[in-house]
Amino acid sequence: MIKKLKFAGLSIAAVLAGSMTLANVAVADDNFPRKPVSMVVAYSAGGGTDTAARVIAKHVEPHLGQRLVIQNKPGAGGQIGFSDLARSKNDGYKIGFINLPSLYMVKMLRNKVPYEFSDFEAIANIQIDPVVLAVNADSPYSSFEEFLAAAKANPGKINIGGDGPQSNNQLQLVIAQKKLGAEFNFVAFSGSGPAVTATLGNQVDASIPSATSVANHARNGRLKVLAVFADERFAYLPNVPTVKEVTGIEVPAVGASMRGVAVPKGTPEARKKSLELAFKKVMEDKEFLSYAEEVGMPLNYMSAQDFDEYLAKTAASVEQYIDLLK
Repeated sequence: MIKKLKFAGLSIAAVLAGSMTLANVAVADDNFPRKPVSMVVAYSAGGGTDTAARVIAKHVEPHLGQRLVIQNKPGAGGQIGFSDLARSKNDGYKIGFINLPSLYMVKMLRNKVPYEFSDFEAIANIQIDPVVLAVNADSPYSSFEEFLAAAKANPGKINIGGDGPQSNNQLQLVIAQKKLGAEFNFVAFSGSGPAVTATLGNQVDASIPSATSVANHARNGRLKVLAVFADERFAYLPNVPTVKEVTGIEVPAVGASMRGVAVPKGTPEARKKSLELAFKKVMEDKEFLSYAEEVGMPLNYMSAQDFDEYLAKTAASVEQYIDLLK
């Protein structure tokens, strides 16, 4: 099954690359859009993906020339929202703020998922957002080292909340379990936002959300972020160590979210070009860049073509560890 899915993932990257080649020479539709555009977010309000989507929507509107309205379609680790986007009319008026690796994970792990990788065409990548481990400010754990020691002493009894089930949060956690030799109890919520809220309310011992979901809470002293699952420290939480810094063990950051914009397949090339140009302009907008820096929004712009290439790499990375969730 996995071998077949790998081929599918790499095939869609090739298909998208071809479509983007056409998009790069296409002329933008100056008459598009003539009405507000909807952007599907496959996660709940308040989570990292939703937060990023709302920020980018606000700042892209002047470049788009119309309102960009967020539509939250949470549930099933992103499947509901991804499927909604795939079934949408391909006229450019409904786009999606997709999340990798979740887009691939849902399809690889489940049967009868009502979308194919080929149902989406890339516009631009906007952001990279690593996964972190966060606890309540009153938690007895002051460091990741203490937290890990408690988990090893009490296998399966430390509750960690996250988006799920079978989400990028949970994938990152099971990879950590395998690499660190610990066993946690994953508690699935409908998104990172509810998982963080549960942590704030001491309903779980910790949560494993995206960094942007907790950055403000950490700065305000409501949460403690004990570690970041990344190769380097997160710029907006500079005092938080990586897992490798604490343990000396490499834990691949496969769960890190790459958030970008996509449209249903078959969207007219001229309209795709208009969308691509609008998002490119906002990523060059000094006001937006300044705001992103201020609020701790980590940016990682990719053109449509570069985003296509990243899709293939993501498929291979997810495939390597996906069996841990089965």
